Amino acid sequence: MSDPVLEIADLSVSRAGATVLDRFSLKLEAGESVVVLGETGSGKEALLGVLGGFADTNDTIAGTIRFAGGEARPAAKRLRPGIRVAYLPNPRSHPLAPHATVLAQLERVVARKLGAPPGSAREELRLALEKMPGGVTLQLLEAKPGQLDPVTLAVALLAATSAQTPALVLADRAMADLGPSAERALLTALAEEKKRLGFALLYATGGLQPAARLGGRVIVIRAGRVVEEGDAERLMSGHAHAYTRTLFKALPRLTLDQARPRARGQPLLQVHGLSLQPENELRDGITFELRRGASLAFVGEDGSGRRAHLRAVLGLDRAPAGRVVFDAVDLNILSQAMASRIRRRIAFITGTDDSLDPRMTIWDTVEEPLRAHLNLTGDLTAGYREAALKRVGLASHDGKRRVAGLSAFDKRRLQVARAIVGAPLLVVVDEPLRGLDAFARTIMREVLTDFRVTQDPAFLVITSDFTVAQALADEAMVFRDGKIVERGAIVDLLRDPKDEATKALIEAVTLPNLSQDEGSV
Repeated sequence: MSDPVLEIADLSVSRAGATVLDRFSLKLEAGESVVVLGETGSGKEALLGVLGGFADTNDTIAGTIRFAGGEARPAAKRLRPGIRVAYLPNPRSHPLAPHATVLAQLERVVARKLGAPPGSAREELRLALEKMPGGVTLQLLEAKPGQLDPVTLAVALLAATSAQTPALVLADRAMADLGPSAERALLTALAEEKKRLGFALLYATGGLQPAARLGGRVIVIRAGRVVEEGDAERLMSGHAHAYTRTLFKALPRLTLDQARPRARGQPLLQVHGLSLQPENELRDGITFELRRGASLAFVGEDGSGRRAHLRAVLGLDRAPAGRVVFDAVDLNILSQAMASRIRRRIAFITGTDDSLDPRMTIWDTVEEPLRAHLNLTGDLTAGYREAALKRVGLASHDGKRRVAGLSAFDKRRLQVARAIVGAPLLVVVDEPLRGLDAFARTIMREVLTDFRVTQDPAFLVITSDFTVAQALADEAMVFRDGKIVERGAIVDLLRDPKDEATKALIEAVTLPNLSQDEGSV
C-alpha cells in the first residue's frame, strides 16, 4: 500500500482559552479529494492555518501530523512538510501584494517551489495557463491584482498551483463567490488537474458546490468537531446526520412551481430605449417597466453589462440615448442636486459592504437615514432603529459596536436594517449573498423576503445566480456582452430557456448527484 500523503492525528487548536478545533484526524491518499464542509468559524479555518503554516501566533496546537516519507511530528505553527504543498486561496481574500504585478508574484512562487530559475518558472506557468478555462495569458497577468477581475485572478492562482506540480493542494474557499458558471468551470479544471498530476486535495468550504462537483469524501465539521464523514453522493442523498441534512436543505433549488401572482401598483421605474452605445453606433436600447412592489432581476456573469445598465438606469452614469422616469419624474431633465434627492428613495444592499462606514456604530448606521431626511424625536428614532434591528436579527448586538468589527453576515443584515428605516420605493440588491456560508445565505434570503413582503418596495436584483434571482424576483432579463438576450417570468425562463447564455446560467446552479424535490429543475 502506498504511503499516505498526509496523516493527521488528534489535531486540536485552542485560541484565547477556547477550543476551535477538537481532536481532528485524517488520512489522505495520493489523488484523493477531501472536502471539509462547515460554517464560518467551524474549525476549518484553523485546520488550513496549521497545515498551511500560517496559524495564529496565539494559538495553542496539539496532536501530530505526518507527511509522506516523513515521521509523525507534533503539530506546530510553522510546519516543514518535506513534500511539495501548494496553497490555493480565494482571489477575493486579496492573497497577492497590491503593488507588484500578478505575473511577477506568481512566477516567484513557482520558482521557489520548483527550485527553478525565473525563466523556467514562467514557462511552467505559461503551459499551466493553456490548460485553464478563460483564455488567460501571461501578457494579461502583467498587471497589478487590483486591475484584474476575480475570475481572472482565480484562473491565474489555479495555474500557479498546477505549475508547482504539488503532492498536496490546500484549497481555502478557492472558487467561492465567483459566480456559478465560473465556479463550475474552475472546479472542473481543478478536478482535471488533480487527475492529471495525481496530487491529493484538501478543499475547505462553507458552500456546497465543491462537495457536488469534486466528489470524493466530505468531512462535515461544526464547532471544531467532526459531525460526519462519508462520500459526497451518500451525504447528498439524504441519508446523513441531521446537521448535514440541514446544510444541504439550505442549498437553494430552482423550482418550476408557478409563482403566486403579486398585486402590482402604478409604474415606479420606466426605462425607454436606454443605450450604452456611442452616439455613432446607437441601436435599439433596453426598454422595461417596474411597477411599485414588483421585482426584476438583471441576471448575467460579471462583465455581461448588467451593472453598466443599472448605473445608467439610476443616472449614476450618463447614457448616450434613452429616457428614465422614476416615480413620475424624468431623471434626464433634472439637475444633479435634484436627481440626488430623488435617489434618496432608493436603497442599496450589496455583497461588498462598501456602502457602510467602518468607523460608525451599529446604532449610528441605522439612524443615519432618519437623521438625514426626517425631523424625529430621539425616542422615535430609537424606536424605528430597534424595530429594524429586531427584524434582521441584530437586536441583541451591542449598538455601540463599530461596523469594522462585524462579520460579513452581520454587515449584510445591517445594510437591510438601514434600508428598512429609510422606507425606500426601490431597493437595488446587488449579489447580496456573496461571501456567506450556507446558513447565512438562507437567513439573508429570509430577511430580504420579509423586507419585500412587509414593506412592499420594488426590487431590482443584480446577480449571476438564478437561484438568487428566483428567490427575490418574479421576472428577469438575461445579459450577455452588453445586451439583453432573453427576458420574461423566471419560471418561464427555467422551463424553456431559448438563449445559450440562459441555459448556461441555469446549468451552473443545477448540481449533480443532488436529489431534487418534485417540481425542481
